[in-house]
Amino acid sequence: MKKLLIIFGLLIASSLSANAIVEEVLDGTQVHYSPSKHAWSVVRSAFDDKITYTKKTNPGTGSYSEYYLDVNKEPEFMLGSNYEFVRNGRLIAVVNQNLKFAEVINEDGKFKTKELNEREIKKLFPDTKIIKISSFKNNEIKIRKPRKVQKYILLNDTDKNFHKYSFNPPETDSPYIKGMFKVSDKGTKYFSHYGNDVYKIIVK
Repeated sequence: MKKLLIIFGLLIASSLSANAIVEEVLDGTQVHYSPSKHAWSVVRSAFDDKITYTKKTNPGTGSYSEYYLDVNKEPEFMLGSNYEFVRNGRLIAVVNQNLKFAEVINEDGKFKTKELNEREIKKLFPDTKIIKISSFKNNEIKIRKPRKVQKYILLNDTDKNFHKYSFNPPETDSPYIKGMFKVSDKGTKYFSHYGNDVYKIIVK
């Protein structure tokens, strides 16, 4: 019986991990990088050859992320994102001001970001549908009401910047991913810059 319960628990964890952000990297979080495996984790014991970085959110415009070996010194690297998470050993940066996603990679001993395409983002969020900004016509798009609650991500495939844009009413389920929203009923969702330059998502 005990073995069956353990197996059942592992199956549940496995099914959840396909959809959940399992390792969030928030302000003050320590994240560990393995040079030999080229992998990341927030679990201290994950690697023998780990290099530990502490994330700090810069309070300036955009609130971008900085990563320190020593919080009393200069950051080792900075990102254009303000929220990151680890998924399957990969450090993913959510670039909210551009409604884009990127992976933090080590290239020639330096960390840089590589923008993720639609297919790669879909693998990160398999149960989430993607709506491209280029799909809006006159800042408006119509979608059908799903049979059950459905999550969506706004993906910016244009050169436009979306700094300080937000949903009205706010999307509370995914506060760290600005372009993510859910649909459960008919109606209109508004994504705008303080009520200006309004993008309408009409659920029919």
